[in-house]
Amino acid sequence: MSAFTAPPRYRNSGAFVHGTKFLHFGPIMEQGLKAAKSEIFMIDEVRPDGRVPGLKEAPEILIFIDEVKARSENMEFDYDAKEGTWKTRGIDGVIRPWFFQKVVDQRAGPGRGNVLFQSKEDPLMQANKVPKVVRPKYLLHATYWENVDGILREGIVPAKNPLSTSRRPFKNLLQGAESHIYTLRGGQSAPKFREDALQEQEPKGQAEASTFLVDEDRAGLDRRPDAIFVIDTKKAMDLGIDLELVQSSDREDNIYVRGSVPAEILSSCQPNIPANLPDTLKAKIVDPKSFEDVPIIDLSGDEAGLVEQIRYACEVVGFMQVTGHGISEELQAKHMDLQKKFFELPQSVKERLQLCDESPVRGYFGLGGEDLDQVLEKQVDEANGKDTIRKARKDLKEALDCNGVPFARPVGGYIAEIFAQPSQLPAEEELAGFREVLDEYASEMFRLSKRLLALMALALDKPRDFFEQHLTQPVATHRLLHYWPLKDYETEIGVGEHTDYGLLTVLKQDLVGGLQVLNAKDGRWIHCCPVKNAFVINLGDMLSRWTAHRFKSTVHRVVTTSASERYSVPYFLEPNMDTIIQFGGLCDGPGTQTSGASSSEAPPSSGLFSPPPREAAAQDTAEAILERFYRAAWISGNGNEGKRATDERWKMMEIGGKIMRTKQMEQGIEETDAETCPWGQALCWGL
Repeated sequence: MSAFTAPPRYRNSGAFVHGTKFLHFGPIMEQGLKAAKSEIFMIDEVRPDGRVPGLKEAPEILIFIDEVKARSENMEFDYDAKEGTWKTRGIDGVIRPWFFQKVVDQRAGPGRGNVLFQSKEDPLMQANKVPKVVRPKYLLHATYWENVDGILREGIVPAKNPLSTSRRPFKNLLQGAESHIYTLRGGQSAPKFREDALQEQEPKGQAEASTFLVDEDRAGLDRRPDAIFVIDTKKAMDLGIDLELVQSSDREDNIYVRGSVPAEILSSCQPNIPANLPDTLKAKIVDPKSFEDVPIIDLSGDEAGLVEQIRYACEVVGFMQVTGHGISEELQAKHMDLQKKFFELPQSVKERLQLCDESPVRGYFGLGGEDLDQVLEKQVDEANGKDTIRKARKDLKEALDCNGVPFARPVGGYIAEIFAQPSQLPAEEELAGFREVLDEYASEMFRLSKRLLALMALALDKPRDFFEQHLTQPVATHRLLHYWPLKDYETEIGVGEHTDYGLLTVLKQDLVGGLQVLNAKDGRWIHCCPVKNAFVINLGDMLSRWTAHRFKSTVHRVVTTSASERYSVPYFLEPNMDTIIQFGGLCDGPGTQTSGASSSEAPPSSGLFSPPPREAAAQDTAEAILERFYRAAWISGNGNEGKRATDERWKMMEIGGKIMRTKQMEQGIEETDAETCPWGQALCWGL
């Protein structure tokens, strides 16, 4: 008697089958299949209804154990003819994963039959090879945003970064035991993506929002994939690349590719977008190896080369990602962990820290506290300090705004004063270590920002330390953001399309994706895919004005189509509030009327990157620019209900600030401490 007596579907070249619950999958793959009491029970057949003799309920996973390999290591098996089961003690009470042929998901639902683990030594990996004459021309590989950059650079590597959370804990085992890539049949013609394949499926309502090209069950993942790679098997043959394809014995549309898939036979990569995503919110995935599309700059390179790369990124594309920055990955991970814990705090704690009269720009704001759709340089200027910009979609986010330069004492009016206020943070006993990590992180962001500005100064033919004189008492906002998954793409968005207002922004995004950038070179919306240990850098309106739009202030937005919650950390840096931002003050550019060039060099396809024409002498203080942005975005701690109160607060701040400064001048007071101000704390803060 042996496992070779099993029926054809489960014969698997001599495999015993052990059934158990899915929750045991992870521990079994990490520690092996252990005897519950004295022995491990198995079968050599599975009933048509999926039940296993001896178990009250149908098992959720089936573990196939290679009999030949097990017996070769002197593992003994005994057959119970009465129960129709096999039993063993394994080796010292354990069957190690090395003996597993595969693990199959048997849970009810469309994911039934997905292979959770497939050994490269499974005999069926040889028996089920797909002949070249019948292999599909195209295969589909589903993945997440975090892997897109690496795949476009290096191709698809087996088990390099396991996608499923249930497989990641035993990554090392997978890399040794598996040698194949999971794919789906794509057919003999080029796969049709969103615009073609789902054209006839006009969604009648929001219920159809979950219709995607590939769902998690078909892909064998535990959440919906973000991107789909197309593997061109014909191109592989033309290039002399011998792809070995193996048909899955468990699912007809699953095919394994043994070994790696080189990047040159990936014909395309498409975002896995929902059927009812409006065309205006769609973006393309571009090859990160193309510096012209997505500048990724390694700051550890030589300075001369860095200056040229920075110049191109700032003048042509308008954004970049930087690596080699020297910021500890451990610090980044600590910050992200504490950030998530902050947003998990009781709502009552967060509301205690929300923006208010006493702290109008330092603190927490919830849903509706800021809407940035169409908050662009031109629109902000035309609004002239009022909230008159039409916003088609509301931002679905919450945030904590902290002081990113707590050492600074900005000089100026009421705006300078309120931005200098300390951060509102939870008590140490509510979130231990939060303040310390935030302070360390903000310090690193300021250091990185100054290094980037030094390179930008050189790119503008200015002295390296040119910007230092404008950063003696700067303003910086260290923002923690949390986004919920979108449900209604017509009325909601992660963050609406906008430009930032300051010198530059340093952004750390998590691996969920969703950031889209309007490439200033050709006016295309493109996905800014997460890159390992990289920071996204975009320029703000102040620097764009200062350079007469030679440096591009990047239009960007967040469209979160993932089912996962998203977290990001932007660090907004502004110069001293009394810095005069004269249009074209640093150089001539496309916006300088006297240069003879058009006031906007945006391509015809883009109506967003169209900064307003200005006279060369036009100038504003950094403080005035900052104020206009905040009025246009009407940031408020109270959501939509707080809009009117916010408008009134801005008026009171302005009146109070003027009174305070008048009193100071009358009495010869240059600086006033809020606690000792003779006219009360409210007036000292411009409130």
